[in-house]
Amino acid sequence: MFVSDPSSIAPISDPYDTCVIGSGPAGMTLAIKLAQTGQRIALIEAGSLEYDDWSQSQYQGRVVGDRYYDLDNARLRMLGGSSNHWAGHCIPLEAEDFLPRPHHPDTGWPIRIDDVAPYLDEACDILEVPNDFSDTHYTDTIRKTRFQWSPPVLFNEKYHADIAQSSNLTTYLGSALVGVDHDGRRITSARLQRRGGEGFTLPARTFVICTGGIENSRLLLWINAQNNNALIANHDLIGRCWTEHPHAQLGEVLFEDLPDGFFHNDEATFSLSRAQQDDSGIFNAALQVEKYSYSRTKKLVADIACVAPALGGRLFQAMGKKLVCGARLHGQWEQAPVAQNRVALSPLDRDAYGIPRPQLHWQRSDTDRKTIVETVRVFAQELARTGKGRVRMADWITEDRPLPEDGMMAIWHHMGGTRMHDDPAHGITDADLRVHGLENLYLGGSSVYPTGGYANPTLMIVQLSLRLAAHLTRA
Repeated sequence: MFVSDPSSIAPISDPYDTCVIGSGPAGMTLAIKLAQTGQRIALIEAGSLEYDDWSQSQYQGRVVGDRYYDLDNARLRMLGGSSNHWAGHCIPLEAEDFLPRPHHPDTGWPIRIDDVAPYLDEACDILEVPNDFSDTHYTDTIRKTRFQWSPPVLFNEKYHADIAQSSNLTTYLGSALVGVDHDGRRITSARLQRRGGEGFTLPARTFVICTGGIENSRLLLWINAQNNNALIANHDLIGRCWTEHPHAQLGEVLFEDLPDGFFHNDEATFSLSRAQQDDSGIFNAALQVEKYSYSRTKKLVADIACVAPALGGRLFQAMGKKLVCGARLHGQWEQAPVAQNRVALSPLDRDAYGIPRPQLHWQRSDTDRKTIVETVRVFAQELARTGKGRVRMADWITEDRPLPEDGMMAIWHHMGGTRMHDDPAHGITDADLRVHGLENLYLGGSSVYPTGGYANPTLMIVQLSLRLAAHLTRA
């Protein structure tokens, strides 16, 4: 059932089993799954069924540090959240992504891949992708992996009919979370405000905030500030170690003697082995190649022939036998978690609900540059050593310049800020995504990631929501 005007229904006296704040992939997956078990669920969405400029403008904020996208363009405030503008690229996190890095102290998850693997099949069904993410050794130090593409699934379209017909799930549209009521140990009700200014409260036994990788931190900071920073004891950690997936154009590749099925959807992805990453003191990175046309490959071979005639001549001969293929090389990679990269509350600007707007402090570190440069260097060396191809690196790499700030500098993957950790001194939630110090407040989405690997986060977001649904159902 949808509710657009809460004043038209009687006040809620019987608490919901769970109140889920946010209807993106995290919140929608959780709410639908819990409702299917027969629980009474309230799903809260600050936007409406469709995009509108006024709702979207509430996401405006300021970026401090490196150049980044306007924050109100980076996420969508409407039913289905940011699923409404994602591209559909999916791959799971790797087993090694959950493990601590010997060269960085703020790494390692309190769970392992076995804790989320049971939910992969169902997550793939929800996102409508095959559970076929091959992972093979390409050389001694390079692995070849495979992304899959969702149609993409838009959660508002996929679940609109289910919500409208459900007797267990009530979805409140145009209702923004502005505060909570509590007894010191438990949240007793969510304080919500309509676009026109009317306020109302919803009582529930359990609350889950799933509003995105910036909003989760922002709302938690605001709720804590309303309570003299005493509600969440480790409040200085809220918003810290925010990460993205930096992105850059890395050059071009000529592959030789390609086997059948080398490309999947005209692309292929490579990463370094975990042992090589740790030996190099870097994080995980995906080198993604996009297949060139024959004419563009021919031009790339001609460029090589100008500087290496013998090699160029051999490659031209191989082209005639269709044994050579050119490709564009770009990458997205794991960012080192740094406490100074954080979501904070603006001391001056507030949105229409009186909540301080976010300040995103984000700066790429020397480790971030080292991660991608070292990954490309090893990749190029391995292709040349094994005779599998040649890499022409981008000028900013060969000329030892900083990471480029033109084009696509990152890919709208907001992670961290409310990281999970067994120790309250180092994280906001525990391994079950419950906020430390509170008995019934949980967080969903990629803000709980301690680190992000190189995987696009949506698939893991859905896996974690299914895992949380199982935990809350048992509880």
